[in-house]
Amino acid sequence: MQDKKAVSAVVEDYAAGRMGRRKFLRTMGVLGVSAALADLVGVSPLSAVTAWAAVNGAEERAWELAKKAAAKASKKTLTLLIPTGSIGNMTPYADKWKNELGITLEFIEEPDEVVHTKGMQEAVAKTGRYDVMMPTAMSYPDWLDSGLIYDLTDWVETYKPDIFHESWGVVFPASHHAQLYNGRVVGLLCDGDQITLLCRGDYIKDGAKAKAFEDKFGYKLDVPHTWKEYYNLASFMHDPKNNFYGSLEYRSRYYAKWMFMQRLASKGRLWFDQDMNPTFNSPEGLQVLDDMLAVNQFLHPDAFSFTWSSNYNAFGRGEGFMNIAWPSGFKYSKAPSTGPATSGKIMATVMPADVLPDGSRLFAGMFCWGYGFAVSRYSANPELAYAYIQWMTSPTISADAIPYLGGYSDPYRINHMLAPTKRLVETYTTDYLKILYNNIVNTVPDFCLPGGFEYQDALDKEVHACMTGEKKPKDALDAASRAFERITRRVGKDKARKSWFALTENLAEPIKKATGRTAWKL
Repeated sequence: MQDKKAVSAVVEDYAAGRMGRRKFLRTMGVLGVSAALADLVGVSPLSAVTAWAAVNGAEERAWELAKKAAAKASKKTLTLLIPTGSIGNMTPYADKWKNELGITLEFIEEPDEVVHTKGMQEAVAKTGRYDVMMPTAMSYPDWLDSGLIYDLTDWVETYKPDIFHESWGVVFPASHHAQLYNGRVVGLLCDGDQITLLCRGDYIKDGAKAKAFEDKFGYKLDVPHTWKEYYNLASFMHDPKNNFYGSLEYRSRYYAKWMFMQRLASKGRLWFDQDMNPTFNSPEGLQVLDDMLAVNQFLHPDAFSFTWSSNYNAFGRGEGFMNIAWPSGFKYSKAPSTGPATSGKIMATVMPADVLPDGSRLFAGMFCWGYGFAVSRYSANPELAYAYIQWMTSPTISADAIPYLGGYSDPYRINHMLAPTKRLVETYTTDYLKILYNNIVNTVPDFCLPGGFEYQDALDKEVHACMTGEKKPKDALDAASRAFERITRRVGKDKARKSWFALTENLAEPIKKATGRTAWKL
């Protein structure tokens, strides 16, 4: 971590005129502050001290609250329900909380797919077992409506975690999709789970391959910019005799829906219309399934059984040309220990666009999964729990936590991507961080609605059945549509519709226009 006292002293010297700008930037770099962040402070219209205090403020406000809450806490343990695989981003700070606050952090790990269920069980049992809970944004509606978690809005207004700050807040639209429910803050994002596309750069730069590709397709070999180009690359690079496959795109249960959803969004279709009628059982939806079926022949043979970890491992071993992965997939592929065949050889890009009927291209990726922190209403120390989640997700602490290889949290704040620390650059590279920013601004949300887990499971089940040949495309989408209608009736159409309107209000403008969202009326 940065030596905060040393950084503050340098900032004060610069503000007082005791240090020139060039030396200020050089010294801040030595102390682990990125050039972009140091430059932001150095050219701010505020004084340097004020600017540094501003970017550091969310962390400091949270720590002051934590000290006060810890001093009066009868229970000296803060218990966190977290998904397996995320602990590596949190354990580096456990000693600080124990030594300086007298608070022991107890981590209870559960598999990704059961965290939501554990929360719903606690909503009934009300044991107070958990203080902090780490769900995906899909859990927030059901958890809040069941009385399990706090509405954080008042705390956010009081302690200012800067989640909407124009220079270091969470990037829009994830700032709204992954933290708000019906306009209220219900969680603080700690994991920027957006999907991006990874390619083997060494194959793209291979002169012989480049010539053969251009001769065959009539354009230069590069990362794919459209889904058609993606298909062409998968077919061209596919070499199963040498255990090398065109793509490692998921077809497995639990992941298949996201592959369908992000392709569908790039065709200008959402999951529902303004009246909560499912819209994926449409010509666009059928075309997506046809496109996915067509590329199946060029996929890794384990595509139908991949988990995120087995997918990352296969790509890192050098078993494919392309992979659709979360940013942690890039992190793992770049590290020599987990990407022995891919380290230093990855070229990444935003998710491919589709070509709309008017000839324009629509870029629409998925912000899917994406963990955040919530505070249990049955916690014995809710203020302390809130202080913890603001501190961990602050612009400064989060930038330090994310690079740890032992956890899968990924960049989500503006400063993570556009003003990164040295460790963030070393972990992700400056180029990939910019790709993350350019991709996230055009992402669509998961089913962050009441009944969200039911919706996503119903769609996943039917997409998977189509991919395995169990069902024909139209039968699969019709079945998913019927399931959606049943879920909406159970949730309550008015309730679901209100939430859907609030969620889609915060889409990027090109996506709102292409999907017709701009003309909806509540």
